[in-house]
Amino acid sequence: MGDAVSHLELFLTFLKMGFMMFGGAYGGVGLYFKVLVEEKGWIGEEEFTSIVGVAQSVPGPVVVNTALQVGYALGGVLGSALAVLGLLFPPLTLVLGVTVLLRTYMDHWAVRALLRGVNAAVLALILYTLLRLGGSILLRGGAPDYVSLALFAVLSILLVVARVEAVIAIALAAAASLLARAVLGL
Repeated sequence: MGDAVSHLELFLTFLKMGFMMFGGAYGGVGLYFKVLVEEKGWIGEEEFTSIVGVAQSVPGPVVVNTALQVGYALGGVLGSALAVLGLLFPPLTLVLGVTVLLRTYMDHWAVRALLRGVNAAVLALILYTLLRLGGSILLRGGAPDYVSLALFAVLSILLVVARVEAVIAIALAAAASLLARAVLGL
């Protein structure tokens, strides 16, 4: 565990993020980046990118998988458990309460207006994540990483136009990157 991160601080940080995590996976990844990398400095940008890459390539929600890995990196097995517990407690309790209220008042103009605002904020978080992580993925040492750029372009087309499944896109990208490294040395 990092010297500056106690188990209590780890739990409380993920608890706080659990209350702020709107927008699901990619909104959550943006929040993680802002808090864990930029504000607290607990992990570096490159390590964060690697953690998110692994979290996306295994079954399960990316925000939970990321919390497990970050928790482990900062506090071992107990850190993983505390990060996930902190992360999941707020949404479980909030979703239960919101579900009861929304089912009753979903057609009310104020509820629809609130949800429109939340959706706009979530979209902004997703864009923030794309912009912040995009630079560290598509550039290496300030220079373009042409393999990553090419994979990004091809997979974007496959995902949007051909509607390839996410797991297939990840597998194709991993295989192509491995092949580019092994055969071409890129």
